[in-house]
Amino acid sequence: MQEVLKITKAKMEEQQRQWLIFHLFIWLVVIVLVIRSQWSKKIPSVGLPWMYLLSLCMIHWFGALIYAFPWYETKSAYLISKHASLVNTAIGFEQSTYGVIAFGLGSLIVAPLLLKMLNPPWLYEFPRMPNLNLIKTYIYIGLLFAFVLSPILVRIPSGAALAVPGISLFVVGLCLACWKSWYMGDMQAFIRWLALSCCLPLFTLLFLGFMSFGTAATVVVLLFVFNFYRPRWKLVVIALLVTYLGLSVFVTYFRDRQDIRATSGGDNARIEQMSKTVSNFEFFNLFKQEQLEMIDTRLNQNTFVGVSVQRLSNGLIDYADGATIEQAVLAAVPRVLWPGKTVASGSGDLVSTYTGIDVADGTSMGVGQVLEFYINFSTWGVVLGFLVLGTILRVIDITAGYKLNSGNLVGFVSWFLPGIGLIQPINSLVNIVQTLGGSVVLVYLINGIYLRKAGRRNRANAS
Repeated sequence: MQEVLKITKAKMEEQQRQWLIFHLFIWLVVIVLVIRSQWSKKIPSVGLPWMYLLSLCMIHWFGALIYAFPWYETKSAYLISKHASLVNTAIGFEQSTYGVIAFGLGSLIVAPLLLKMLNPPWLYEFPRMPNLNLIKTYIYIGLLFAFVLSPILVRIPSGAALAVPGISLFVVGLCLACWKSWYMGDMQAFIRWLALSCCLPLFTLLFLGFMSFGTAATVVVLLFVFNFYRPRWKLVVIALLVTYLGLSVFVTYFRDRQDIRATSGGDNARIEQMSKTVSNFEFFNLFKQEQLEMIDTRLNQNTFVGVSVQRLSNGLIDYADGATIEQAVLAAVPRVLWPGKTVASGSGDLVSTYTGIDVADGTSMGVGQVLEFYINFSTWGVVLGFLVLGTILRVIDITAGYKLNSGNLVGFVSWFLPGIGLIQPINSLVNIVQTLGGSVVLVYLINGIYLRKAGRRNRANAS
């Protein structure tokens, strides 16, 4: 009897792996189609849909990939059984696959069709000579936010919503600096700006003890550059190398992250610890159990989705029925106008509530869009949520592309900065709405007021 159970369980696990491989392949097909669409000369793009899909891959695709390896023996901190881990990952990844398909439909079909039908007047404009001096202005403003304004804004009601997009202006400036250098044929400047962008994870690790902020910024710059870099065949090789190097950096950092964070930011102790980490650098190995466990622990959001799907299906907990979406709508109201607002940024206890997994005090777990859409309206919530998200992001992407191609850098930033705010696949909808709202306000303050006044002063001085 025991032997029969083992054989049955082995067959079930093999079927789960086959479904994982099938869904992994679907992800790749959608990503290739989205990239192909963004590289098309018919419709402009600045890479926003690709940025979102890659960020989503980092928390869903790689986590599912390791369970497709028959040699991986899970040692999850939350689940005891290897079989349960595989089942929950497969169930969660299936939901994320539905979301990716819907995102692809929104990006590839709905968004272009919508723009063609509506033909908005703000989409097209006559080409002009770009004001290249704005690039340094955005970089300086971004640095001002990073080192001076952000520590002050986080203490002011509604100020924190401006801090993140304010720092993101530095990233936008780096994107434009790379774009300018490339089209002016200044390869030395292009390489310098690109190298600086790739060093951002190192800077955030040195001063903050975290790589995630710098990594997200680097990904934005690299994928923005990949949109106009030629020849295309080099991009495939570069992308594979960057992915492998990124995984190698991740497993090395995750191995020593506690020691790095235990030291003070920017002091000699942290520099010495980082030197030790670099000297013992590990290259990613598909067959190394410890490294696969690191990915399972940090890059496998499918587990939480799978557990929640089963708990909801078994009636152990009720669906949110749009409650978190309602909170996201309320989050758009600035706290300065509503001091008693109960909606707070972050995912709160959503993950622990719907998974039943106890989280240590002070530990934050991002709910992510797949899980949040599902706990509200089941699979249809995932499909419709990602369809809308893919449509909105592609509309912003196309508009920003038209603005950049016409030389309107102010218009480009006005769309690109909010677009970046939408690329938060691990965060809650409340976070996204707050960042998006802060980006729109910041764009108005800088592009609509500051730069306009600066332009008037310059014209007055010239006359």
